[in-house]
Amino acid sequence: MNSLELVCFDMAGTTMIDSGLVLEAFRRTIDELGVAAEEASRAQQYVVATMGQSKIEVFTALFDSRGVMANEAFERHFVEAAHEFGVREIPGVRRVVTELRRLGFEVALTTGFSVATREALVHELGWSDLFRVRVSPQDAGRGRPAPDMLLQCLVRLEAFATNSLVVVGDTASDMLAGRRAGAGLCVGVLTGTDARARLLENGADEVIESVADLLRVGELANAGKA
Repeated sequence: MNSLELVCFDMAGTTMIDSGLVLEAFRRTIDELGVAAEEASRAQQYVVATMGQSKIEVFTALFDSRGVMANEAFERHFVEAAHEFGVREIPGVRRVVTELRRLGFEVALTTGFSVATREALVHELGWSDLFRVRVSPQDAGRGRPAPDMLLQCLVRLEAFATNSLVVVGDTASDMLAGRRAGAGLCVGVLTGTDARARLLENGADEVIESVADLLRVGELANAGKA
């Protein structure tokens, strides 16, 4: 049996092409809330810096008592923008996930989006059959960089140890969450928000160009040769 058992993938920027949808939804939210230009600029910088984290936590930090309203508006605008501009998976995602499952790995999807937004995107991408376990902060307690979503995946898929976990993501928050969960392997990808140096600084064991290259990494590569 592989010492690595479960691969947890992030969503936007890792398995799904963002195409600026997060920032577009944020701009629409700012307009709806009537936020002043200077405050809006600072808020956008914060959104970029906290990519990968729970959206409700980000908006609560930004807007305090208006956080819930802002988050609801953001989620609505994100789904609208996704319908308008379309969403696509990162090339190679289905092939890699299918091969991991064939090799005996469990797979899961984690995201800072709400359950409703996550499921709308999963439906749009045709992933209902691909990721049996899908976890948002609402399901687990706290969002990234806390380890809760990853630990929830471990429980749901009945993995035996935290170090059997592989975390794949495009942000520093993904890597921090993986380290805090005790993951056996944290893999950063360069298809999203953060550069190689930031991913490594925040706990990545390996950084690859894309999820398409995942089966060439360490023990995952060895499993493929077995």
